[in-house]
Amino acid sequence: MTTAPRAGGVRPHRRDELRRFLTSRRARVSPAEAGLPAGGVRRTPGLRREEVAVLAGVGTTWYQWLEQGRDITVSPQVLDGVARVLRLSSVERRHLYVLAGLNPPLPESGQRPDDLCPGLRRLIDAWLPWPAHILDPCWNTVAHNASAALVWGFRPGERRNWLADFFTDPAYRTADRREDDARRLVAQFRASRSERPGSEEAA
Repeated sequence: MTTAPRAGGVRPHRRDELRRFLTSRRARVSPAEAGLPAGGVRRTPGLRREEVAVLAGVGTTWYQWLEQGRDITVSPQVLDGVARVLRLSSVERRHLYVLAGLNPPLPESGQRPDDLCPGLRRLIDAWLPWPAHILDPCWNTVAHNASAALVWGFRPGERRNWLADFFTDPAYRTADRREDDARRLVAQFRASRSERPGSEEAA
């Protein structure tokens, strides 16, 4: 059943970007790559909207609304279906989540900071002049804005672990309530790690 659009929708400045992103990705996937017959001459390259909808298991109207940036109910499972049909890379898939207004999935193991979703890069830069940074599941800092570099001393290309810094950086040793903070941070880290029990990124 198709869900009717609600008032509001995706943030206005992202509607055009979402439309352009999905349209361009549709255009680069041929019917043959999607397992469909060519079906004669096509007026536009790539897949049609209705073909993406059928292959992703969603309604044609729903997919049309998604490309238009309407405020429809979007789930990670449905976006993953669209990403699969459009043959999106892991970075493009995360970018789709951001454009659709959802929290992006966790980065794949071994992903480099340079592979950061463009939407996340814009997000932390939008926090300026306040410091902001992004942690991976093991609390390694994978990206930061300019203010974070000044406040926390991040250097380009440096791999910092937030939990390790707390226990080894002298700046934290004189902090008030350090023991309470230590217990809280360790508990939060364990909870974070429990979400990805099979990962070998942290021992």
